[in-house]
Amino acid sequence: MTDTLSEAQALAYANTLFADGLTSLNNKLANRRDPRRNNIITSAGRVGWEELRSIYRSGMGSKIIRLKSGIALNDSLQFFTETDRDFYNARLQKHVKRAAKFMLAFGRGLVVVHEPGADLSRPLSRDADLSKARYHTFSGDMVAVSSVNMDLASPDYYRPRLFNVRGTTIHPSRCVDFRYVEPVEHDAPQYQFGGISEFELIRNELVADQIVQRAAPSMLEKSSTIFYKLKGFKALLSDHKEDEAVAYFSELENLRSIYGAGIVDADDTIESITQALTNLADSDMITLRRLAMVTGLPLSWLVGEAARGLNSTGEGERQVLMQTIETLQSDFLQDPINQLLSLHGMDPVEFKDNQGERPTERMEYEVKVIQNALVLWQMGEDYGKYLERHGIVTPDAFDKMFGADDEA
Repeated sequence: MTDTLSEAQALAYANTLFADGLTSLNNKLANRRDPRRNNIITSAGRVGWEELRSIYRSGMGSKIIRLKSGIALNDSLQFFTETDRDFYNARLQKHVKRAAKFMLAFGRGLVVVHEPGADLSRPLSRDADLSKARYHTFSGDMVAVSSVNMDLASPDYYRPRLFNVRGTTIHPSRCVDFRYVEPVEHDAPQYQFGGISEFELIRNELVADQIVQRAAPSMLEKSSTIFYKLKGFKALLSDHKEDEAVAYFSELENLRSIYGAGIVDADDTIESITQALTNLADSDMITLRRLAMVTGLPLSWLVGEAARGLNSTGEGERQVLMQTIETLQSDFLQDPINQLLSLHGMDPVEFKDNQGERPTERMEYEVKVIQNALVLWQMGEDYGKYLERHGIVTPDAFDKMFGADDEA
């Protein structure tokens, strides 16, 4: 942004930002009565990469990303063979987890498959040997799109033809693109045809939380404000001769500091006005509740405390959390993970049912599945596939390779 603004404009813009890059809403509140100034709708562009990186480094932003990606990918995949599971855990898991974090934080996480000696700008051959392939994971702020498919008849319409990362051109067949919330087609070029970041979706709530967070030290600093009564100060202002008086009292404030005593002229009068910021705790709770609402994370998980209330067991919070995680898994993680597995000739995976449940709940679930399988057996249906699909039995890898035993 500073590239297109003058130095003065850039400095003025920087003064509207918090230290972590968030824009202060204080200057955007509807404090003016003039409707010609208030009732103006402006088109806001995409949140800049610098601001997204600043939020990613913040404690709140980092915790949201770690909670969502960690729970969604923590032993949650259901493989059909132990061989596939071992290969995924050994070579692919860390790249998938990293891509999921980048997807949430920057709207895109790009996993690039690179076999030794290959030209990344060329398509990945179907018979390519990926046993020694390397994997590189990039966040959305590092990825640019240099060419887009504009053919309406193509299944890849409005999808990238070529990616560019650090000056290197990469063919999409070598990439597994983890994308978050899809923007409308009109806005897709702003996002490099990727997704909208979780931070952009909750940006207003983050800014509101930062305002409340900064209110506490500001209240401590200004809880007792000193006003100096100076005779003839208005006359000095009208004559533009107030510089010496301002310099005098500025030096007094520097001498006073937070620990020392003040020194003033005997003819000057000092008044101290006590100020208080009310409802700070309520404001803090409101901002946290709105943040929990937009992220889909329960407030107790977001804050890191136990569920409150005599009758609260935390079950409701757990159900809300698992609904959020299951949506994240099915809408944004399952397809790219299966795409990455298919490049290595592996079977597609599914996310486990009833994640995050207690052992007793798991036993009750398995009993119900077995009862349903018994009914399917009585009906002459394939109950074995039903048990496999629900994770009750694990298929034998040798049966899949050589065929099941006829006596089984």
